[in-house]
Amino acid sequence: MMKDMLLKIMDDYLKLFPDELGRQATFMDYLNSNNNLIDWNNFNGHVVASGFLYAKKEEKYLVIYHKDLQIFSYPGGHIDKSDANPLAAAIREIKEETGIDDFKEIMIGEDPLIPIDIDNHLIPYNERLDIPSHQHFDMRYLFVIDHIKDVMIDQNESSDYKWVSEEELMVNEDFGKIVDKFKKVFK
Repeated sequence: MMKDMLLKIMDDYLKLFPDELGRQATFMDYLNSNNNLIDWNNFNGHVVASGFLYAKKEEKYLVIYHKDLQIFSYPGGHIDKSDANPLAAAIREIKEETGIDDFKEIMIGEDPLIPIDIDNHLIPYNERLDIPSHQHFDMRYLFVIDHIKDVMIDQNESSDYKWVSEEELMVNEDFGKIVDKFKKVFK
């Protein structure tokens, strides 16, 4: 069921972003050749969900410092079996990792399950959890709040947070390619 849902989301995503067919080839291969797409023990990779949180008034995005990865990133994580879909997982992860719960999704198509971006990245070996290096196929959604709020980070995973400008996101190679999509949404 999750596999069929993800294949449909990918199909709809590629209709909105047909120029990304090459960029998404690895994820398509993964979807077509794996069945345990959200299983932590599938070290071919995991489908994960995340969200960028944008504060309209200040025009800033939230990033949190991930202890294991030792980088500032956006809230997100593994899709749990109890999550109805990747969007529900992204919403749950943001609430768990930030304590913020009054945000709204920015939809980019008719189906709210279509993320603003799908990224794949290699997750290095996690010494704390003894998890080998593996791919994350990240369904990245965009959410908005009216103004910056205090964040209550999950101390198990994160140690800091900050609100950053679009320009600050652009200089980070992990986020640069998504900023153009944000600009189009907020025009």
